[in-house]
Amino acid sequence: MELLVEDERITGLRDGVAVGWVDFEVTNGVARLFHTEVLPTMRNTGAGTDLVVSVLEWFRDNTEYRIVGVCPFVPVVIRRHPEFEALTTR
Repeated sequence: MELLVEDERITGLRDGVAVGWVDFEVTNGVARLFHTEVLPTMRNTGAGTDLVVSVLEWFRDNTEYRIVGVCPFVPVVIRRHPEFEALTTR
């Protein structure tokens, strides 16, 4: 999934079309992912999981931030993808 990273929002794109976004804020080295939104036409297609996985990969590869999943869906994805658990403790 391609990502468009803007101030406090990361939008996921498939074939150049937005499928959803994750809103976040960074304070003192902690990125709080507080809202995940998937467009209604993309729900129940796996797009939400793909989006959150892509966002977590982006944070892992481009920052040193610790991740806090305020949005209830983020911790669910992290539990399903334990390779991202280290992001919650760094």
